[in-house]
Amino acid sequence: MVAEIVCLGCGAPLQSTDEDKPGYVPESAVGKPDVLCRRCFRIRHYGEFLPVTVDESTYQAQVAQIFERPGLVLYVVDVFDLAGSLVPNLARFVLNSEVVVVVNKVDLLPERVQYTRLADWIREQVERTRVPVSDVLFVSAEKQLGIEQVLGLVEWETERPVYVVGMANTGKSTLLNAIAGRLSDKKAPYTVSRRPGTTLALSRLEITGRHGRIELYDTPGLVHEARVIERLCVDCLRIVVPQSRLRPRVYQLNPEQTLFLGGIVRLDFERGDRQPIVLYVANDLPVHRTKLSRADEIWERHQDDILQVPCAACRPDFANRRSIRLQRVRRGEPSARGSLAISGRGSDIVIPGLGWIALSGRPFDGELSVPAWLGPSLRPRLVGDLSRRMEADAQRGEER
Repeated sequence: MVAEIVCLGCGAPLQSTDEDKPGYVPESAVGKPDVLCRRCFRIRHYGEFLPVTVDESTYQAQVAQIFERPGLVLYVVDVFDLAGSLVPNLARFVLNSEVVVVVNKVDLLPERVQYTRLADWIREQVERTRVPVSDVLFVSAEKQLGIEQVLGLVEWETERPVYVVGMANTGKSTLLNAIAGRLSDKKAPYTVSRRPGTTLALSRLEITGRHGRIELYDTPGLVHEARVIERLCVDCLRIVVPQSRLRPRVYQLNPEQTLFLGGIVRLDFERGDRQPIVLYVANDLPVHRTKLSRADEIWERHQDDILQVPCAACRPDFANRRSIRLQRVRRGEPSARGSLAISGRGSDIVIPGLGWIALSGRPFDGELSVPAWLGPSLRPRLVGDLSRRMEADAQRGEER
């Protein structure tokens, strides 16, 4: 059987018959070594992006190969968007493999976050999806921070394949490029883009390391329809996707004030105590504070100047909206159905694909307006609460 020839960058089978389908190359390029399809070539050299998505059934068929041939699975999650990074139904494919969670993009977190203290919490979140976790590593694939830990695992894997899995835009291909570049002479074989969904099929790369032959497999990134980044064009993504370390933005909010996070999220503070609201979003995302009485006017008249994003082309996807009640409740008190109950210790409102809003836990009664398809959630505060809890747990363990 003749092996199928695929694009080096995205894994799509190469073909020269249909320019609108993945893997298209001119006929003269078919059969040449290390060929990039036209889509990958344009992404790399011109910054263009031709959107092609991998549906869940196709994705499941691709990752099913991990079940058939177990190995080491590097499960890449985005520290900036953990909830949106968890792959649905992954457990059934990796139960026979060793799974190491690679927490990527740690360089984006504020300096005060002791992210290594979050390892147990992240392990807990992943294992709730029934994926067994052997270890949790923290890296920045782009800056190659912490990459030595990953290399120390991969370079010994000469007897079984190494798979890199994760949702779209978690940095899988960037991680693979870093591994290939450090363990061999292959420089950036995989195509990387700011736009989610670059890798389209299982893509194999064989490298020769110090201890022998290593098989690396990039898997397609499953697009999560309920994340902000999946609904935006490349120009909007330049504003919304963090490119540098987050600078927490603190707003002292009074009752009857509103915060706009671009034209994506609206937070109305109706009643409660004056309090600080901390935003952990991309530094370039426009944030606007105004009186609640003026909020509707800002929304109607200033989408293009004050709010800026989404742009006019992306805006229809954000037009159908819903409101969610926000209330601080005491321990044991019931919360209204469909509302988000803020802990007295404070809570993060996680906006998948955008970031999070940290509330202090002081009396707060208001509303959160988001696109109808977006599912915000609550968690303990990542900055402060979770890291302190994990530190305290570690200290108690040492005392024992």
